[in-house]
Amino acid sequence: MRTRRRPGMALAGGARGVETYTRVSLYSFVLLEPFFYLYAVAALAGTDEVPAVGAAAVLACLGLVHMALCLGTIHVGFDEPLTTGRRPRPVVVALLAVTGAVWLVSVLVLPAAVGGGLMGDPRSMMIAVAGAATCGALAVATPIRRVLTVGLAVPVVVIGVRLASDASAGTVASALGTGLGAYVFLLFWASTVRLSMWIVEVVRELDTARQASARLAVAEERLRIARDMHDVVGRALSAVAVKSELAAALARRGDPRGADEMDDVRTLAQDSLREVRGVVAGYRAADLSTELDGARSVLRAAGVTVRVVGEVPELAAPQADALAWVVREAVTNIVRHSAARECRIDLDRQEETGEMVLRVSNDGARVGVAGVAGLEGGAGLVGLRERLAAVGGALDVAADGDRFVLTARVPGEVDG
Repeated sequence: MRTRRRPGMALAGGARGVETYTRVSLYSFVLLEPFFYLYAVAALAGTDEVPAVGAAAVLACLGLVHMALCLGTIHVGFDEPLTTGRRPRPVVVALLAVTGAVWLVSVLVLPAAVGGGLMGDPRSMMIAVAGAATCGALAVATPIRRVLTVGLAVPVVVIGVRLASDASAGTVASALGTGLGAYVFLLFWASTVRLSMWIVEVVRELDTARQASARLAVAEERLRIARDMHDVVGRALSAVAVKSELAAALARRGDPRGADEMDDVRTLAQDSLREVRGVVAGYRAADLSTELDGARSVLRAAGVTVRVVGEVPELAAPQADALAWVVREAVTNIVRHSAARECRIDLDRQEETGEMVLRVSNDGARVGVAGVAGLEGGAGLVGLRERLAAVGGALDVAADGDRFVLTARVPGEVDG
């Protein structure tokens, strides 16, 4: 079945592309600042005073410096905090200083209000634009609540300047309205920048989560290979050791069966090599019938009487695979960690629940060795619990004197 691609998936760049787009957008936003200063130019052009030309030049220079510092602040804050400890970075200090200079020069050289509201007052407009651009630049890497708190200085200055020129009742209402308009303008500017940065931060977190997921998948695959290598190589080496000892003993007595045992050792080694390659490739699956046959062969070679009670059940592949690994690990533990003389393997389906129960018991448990220490979570039993849990099963172990019993339960699902 072909997966439909979402339009967004066709865009190249991922998180890096979103960051680049947002950075360019914020830079472009700052470049709008000089266009608002045309109000100041228009106000100065309407005067006949000679100093107006020099005042316009000073304001133009301060405006360009202010814009450059806003760009610098955004550039720094996009990737790093704007403070080192509790001290603001030099670019932030310079930005605040130049903002104050723009406000001061605007009050000194621009004419008083020529109309109502923010758009009709060039001084208020300069103060509002410079303050909004400053707060917008700070909002790149500063919590919006703190930015808006600092931004309260803008309406305070605007209202103060308006009242200083005329404190009549009508002017008070106009000043309050102008201050409110200036703060709304600042709120829009700073919130737009902060929202853009919030999107970038979300994309960064998603990208970090994706990378963490990829690393986790690699770690899980390494854990799977380590667990499977433990199961495969542990059983194989245990069987090789037992059969080699038997072959050596037969050879010393001149018994020709020693050659047959060595042939079995060679076959075991070849099968183990094939399984190890399968582990690395990820294509190996254990077979319950094969494991039961292998268990009989290995345990008998070790001098352990084996009895298998019950028929191999029809189970879904994952459940059958999990039980096969239980048989393999149980037999490995019996050969390596016990002095068993008798082993019994029971296969039983519970009528009430439909669960398939595999029980492996032996009479050779040794107190203090790994076979009994597994009650507290040996590496092999931990791996079995993980396998069984993945298919909805469970594992129980119990020791009573020299009797060790391992019980595995899986849902009795059958391949359809």
